[in-house]
Parts: sequence; structure tokens; C-alpha cells
Amino acid sequence: MRLISSQASYSLPAVPENAGALDVHFCKTFLHQFRALPGADDYYRIYMAIEKTAALSGHAPEMVAKTLVENGLRAGRESFPGAFVEAMETGARMPHWAAPVSRDNHRELLGFWRKPMIGHAPANRRRRISS
Repeated sequence: MRLISSQASYSLPAVPENAGALDVHFCKTFLHQFRALPGADDYYRIYMAIEKTAALSGHAPEMVAKTLVENGLRAGRESFPGAFVEAMETGARMPHWAAPVSRDNHRELLGFWRKPMIGHAPANRRRRISS
């Protein structure tokens, strides 16, 4: 089951049923953090929920983002850590075993990034300082 926003400008990941404990933990923690964050800018909430999930789990934000994308997270570039975005954009030139996420998820996310997003400002406020 994939949760999709009312504006369809992002979709949240589904908690995997037959996955490892870490994948389940990342998804549940992310969803909890996302819902707990106030504010109207959903892309910022997604970014902060990824960062908080990483901090709480002791893993890199890029690893959290990878797991979430493989479980259905789709959002604009500014919702993801910079290193993850760079890896996704260069992933097309990598062999399949070195790609940042599975080929299907990679193509789907890049396609999502190419679609115009209504109601969101351009990524001129791209990187936020993480603590």
C-alpha cells in the first residue's frame, strides 16, 4: 500500500511486510517523524524526517533515503540529502550492481523528478544545514 498526498506531489513509503528489521524500522520511524513535524512545506518535512530517522538510527541519511525510495517514497529533489541526489543523478552511468537503488526505483524516481511540481518553489533553497 502506497500513501499518496492529495496533491500527488509526493508519495510516502509503505512499511514493507517481508523485509529486514532495518527496512521496517526506517519506514516506521520516517512515517512517525514526517507526521510529527509541523509545517506546510511537505518537501521540507520529508527532508527533515529523513534526517531525524538517520540521526535516531545512527545511519547515514543517504542509506535511509535509499531504503525509503525502495519502499515507495517519491518526492522532489529538495526532499533528499544532497549526496543521495548526486548518486541518483549519476546512477545511470553505473553498473546495475553499483546503482544507488534498484533500476526500477531509480528510473521511477528520476521520472518523478522530471515531472513539473505544482505548488512547490524551485530548488533554490536546496540544501539545509543538518546537525
